[in-house]
Amino acid sequence: MGEWLPMLRVFAQQEETLLICGATGTGKSRLARWFHAHSRRRDEAFEVLDLLSVPEELQMAELVGWKRGAFTGAVGSNVGSVARAEGGTLFIDEIDKLSLRAQAGLLHLLEERGYRALGEDSGKKRANVRFIIGTNADLLGAVRAGHFREDLYYRINVLPFRLPPLDERRDEIRPWARFMVERCKREHGPSDRVRLTAGAEQLLSSRSWPGNLRQLDNIVRRAFSLALVEAGGSGEVVIEEGSMARALACEAMPGPKPLSEALRRTARSFVEEARRREIPLDLDLADAFRGFVLGAAVQELGRDEAFRVLGREGLLRNRNHHKVLKREVERVNALLTALGEEDSSFSQMLTWEQ
Repeated sequence: MGEWLPMLRVFAQQEETLLICGATGTGKSRLARWFHAHSRRRDEAFEVLDLLSVPEELQMAELVGWKRGAFTGAVGSNVGSVARAEGGTLFIDEIDKLSLRAQAGLLHLLEERGYRALGEDSGKKRANVRFIIGTNADLLGAVRAGHFREDLYYRINVLPFRLPPLDERRDEIRPWARFMVERCKREHGPSDRVRLTAGAEQLLSSRSWPGNLRQLDNIVRRAFSLALVEAGGSGEVVIEEGSMARALACEAMPGPKPLSEALRRTARSFVEEARRREIPLDLDLADAFRGFVLGAAVQELGRDEAFRVLGREGLLRNRNHHKVLKREVERVNALLTALGEEDSSFSQMLTWEQ
């Protein structure tokens, strides 16, 4: 991301709210820490509030804190993430998981820069905090669907930055791998001599990384462990092409994907193909859709499991149920249009039957 570095440095020096968008594992939290480290607040606290790990009913409490007895189960007091980040930076991750009620509270906090812990009777405290927001969701789509407040969206979307997936940042794979090897050495390595060979780096650079940095980190750690075993305590630990190939080979094969995911991806590709061919959503197309779903589900789940699950879900019906299926196609079409999603991966994998 060298071409973005000047802009990122400017963003780091600002006090406005930063919105980092990117798929899971792309490094949003790492980038948030980078922004903090290059800001005027670098010597103060960096606090993370991961909303994915916070129950919906406790989101505001975790954000602003609470006093004893503020709610059922509040046997003690907690200062909250805002207070812990005082003078520094608060990174709120998975903002799309914030409830509508808590969204109103966060909006007030961002606009007024004041807050009061739950159950506190005294006046408001001022929030001297730089906010960085992270998400892997389509927030604008969530706004259209009524799941995310429009006013909050525009309040946090001041300095937006899309963090591309690792496959779009291939020049970063080798530097990240070297960094991860050094970290493994600091954490576990019994030797000062740990080396990642050019062949191993090339192997990493030549493959796709759908799991982004998180997947790369897992592979590097696995290769490091295999290299430790192969070194046998002899001194230098060399992560060579063979170690890396074995680490990649023993990567866990993905298990069966949930039916909802398979159907969602299939429906998306189906609707795109129908639009491209300008085919109306009539009964014949509904019949084709049933076959398309079945073909994709077999590919995703395996033949026996696909027939069992699709039968349970009512998708292996006779031709008298085409109207119901057509309505479902139209509903999926409307949903995908509202979300503005595009993914042709299934169109490339499956054959369209004329």
